[in-house]
Amino acid sequence: MRVRILLIVLISVSYIFIYSQENNISTEKVLIDGREYYLHEVQKGEGLFRISDNYGVSQQQIRDANDDITENLKVGQIIRIPIISAPKSDSQGTDSYTFHTVEKGQTAFFISRKYNVPLDVIYDNNPGSREVLSEGVILKIPSEHSAFEKPSQNENIVYHTVKPQETLYGLSKEYNTTIDNIVETNPELQDGTLAMGSTVRIPVNKPSNSPAVKPQQTDNDKLFTFHTVAKKETLFGISRIYKVDEDIIKKVNPTVNFNNLKVGEQLKIPTEAWFAQQKSSDTPKVEIPTSPPEQPQIVETKVVQSDCKNTTLGYGTPIKVALMLPFSAKEAQKYFSDTISSSNIHRNAALRSKPFVEFYSGTLLAVEALKKQGISINLDVYDISSDNSAIQNALNNENLKNVDLIIGPGVTNELQPISAFSKLHSIPLVYPMSNANPELNNNPFMFHINSPDSLFYNSIADEIIRQASGETLLIILPNTTEKEGTILAGIIKQKTLSYNQLSENKINYKEYKYGKDDLSGIQALIDKDKEKQTFIVFPSQNQTDVSKLIPTIAGVKTITKANITLFGMSAWLRFQTIEPEEIYQLNGTFFSPFAIGNDSKTKQFIENYRQMFNTEPFPVHPYFQSADANSSFSRYGIWGYDVSLYFISAIYKYGKYFGTCLDKHSPQQIQFNLNFKPFTTQGGYYNKGFYMIRFKSDFSTERVAIN
Repeated sequence: MRVRILLIVLISVSYIFIYSQENNISTEKVLIDGREYYLHEVQKGEGLFRISDNYGVSQQQIRDANDDITENLKVGQIIRIPIISAPKSDSQGTDSYTFHTVEKGQTAFFISRKYNVPLDVIYDNNPGSREVLSEGVILKIPSEHSAFEKPSQNENIVYHTVKPQETLYGLSKEYNTTIDNIVETNPELQDGTLAMGSTVRIPVNKPSNSPAVKPQQTDNDKLFTFHTVAKKETLFGISRIYKVDEDIIKKVNPTVNFNNLKVGEQLKIPTEAWFAQQKSSDTPKVEIPTSPPEQPQIVETKVVQSDCKNTTLGYGTPIKVALMLPFSAKEAQKYFSDTISSSNIHRNAALRSKPFVEFYSGTLLAVEALKKQGISINLDVYDISSDNSAIQNALNNENLKNVDLIIGPGVTNELQPISAFSKLHSIPLVYPMSNANPELNNNPFMFHINSPDSLFYNSIADEIIRQASGETLLIILPNTTEKEGTILAGIIKQKTLSYNQLSENKINYKEYKYGKDDLSGIQALIDKDKEKQTFIVFPSQNQTDVSKLIPTIAGVKTITKANITLFGMSAWLRFQTIEPEEIYQLNGTFFSPFAIGNDSKTKQFIENYRQMFNTEPFPVHPYFQSADANSSFSRYGIWGYDVSLYFISAIYKYGKYFGTCLDKHSPQQIQFNLNFKPFTTQGGYYNKGFYMIRFKSDFSTERVAIN
């Protein structure tokens, strides 16, 4: 009966199709099963790609809206185009609400995070949403809570109505701003899709109606990147985005009150040119070098050679371990004990301390596990903060001189005095979390866990070339502003050319410049022989570009049935705008220093962690999620467990000076593949072990250790 009534309604309504002469864009809307669509009549020469581009929606969204659609569209065929933007209404409610159409796979939690509103606000304003949330349902998001609130008069915001075929790149040029600034102000654009007729907030000083003229570059432009503070951003979060220490950001922004950051405030973020300038002025550079010096100077050190035998530490004599991290316990306690009267300083301290508390929880589990094996351990915990007095008080403690291992500190600005202490007293120092390390070349007793991705690029390129031997290798070049991706693409190209000179099983190397009409461009370059493979590498960390290109490559695979493997950057694993099914479809492959296993050891660890701390040690699905300090699961518990277990057990097996014995050390780890190599002859050790993670088309995940 429902079908008959629907047919009668559809037949009884006469639709008038109105098209733009230039782009064949229909402006007639229809509401079907509670969801709005444009009805588009296919014109001669039109394909799915062109239609999706004209309307600013993805090809997959059109396919989902038309069950009977095929790649070969027929002239005169009527297809539904989903309207992604918020529906307009003549009621007064549009001044009070933002409307959101629920898409496939979205949850109330996801939508609450997208619009920065509490879950209860969504439930209260949308009866029934607590019980079930169906695709196509339109939710009301109150503007007083929404991320799209109307700006105050002093905010430099321009409202732009999207026209056919407009792109984020075009808008950034028209208004003399950046794509990242537009996406930050419009979180719904994180997938890169601009819906025709939708309204976009453009953060600018003055709109430009003429093509933007590139201003003359000043010294500030070379030395700094400028970051506009978004809603709920903190100094800690901004420092993690740019991988620059908080103290450095404070130093170059002396007039900013970081205890009360304001939305729209501009911060100067130092570039590599700034660090180079500091180095030339005898100021230590914060970033770790990307590769060891070609001819390092050999300096005599106090490193003690080990015979890789131990019969005392952990047996009759306890292994003495010092954990030195910035817990900010007093400030955190003030926040949690009285959240109403506590200040932003206490709140920020509590959030900053959470990763280190989680790391400590993992250390406790590791110590517990080792004690069950009969190993004697004394663990001392030092709460150090970013001020020098707390660190100095800890270093003045006589007991610290006699420890067998120091784990810490947590951030770079705390490292120098602790590293000097470690070197002076010949104590192994494990630097566990940050990937910036200015002391690695100075301290032969240091072990750096979280090595920068750049130190893996040569190994990553070698593995890609090994797999692509005799096949097609297509590099999709990232935007030239992406330095890391450009470096990796260059290494792969150079190694491929060298490989082809020496090998008979040559690689068919190709390059493609990411831009317009990517579907046909990529389709023309892949190997369509089903017996052959095409390996595609897109070394970009730009979430917008990645989220737009993956569906295109998936479309190429669907059309051609080609055998495609896509290599991406480890940053993709944190992008929530990626559709996991497409990654599985494309045999998505990533390289990361850490990845969760699925063996009995991992399952036992998870169970132990739940029992001891009453929380999950990682998200239910650890990939394509972005966790922050407000997450309900522990992000660093496994980190602390692996690191602590690895080094304490190394002392138990080989003694205090275990550095030269680690090639024999292989305890089972949960997420790391720790494998250490000397950085230079006079420096410490860096972790060179990482994983290849492959999402296979049968929806299984493969984790392969690579050293």
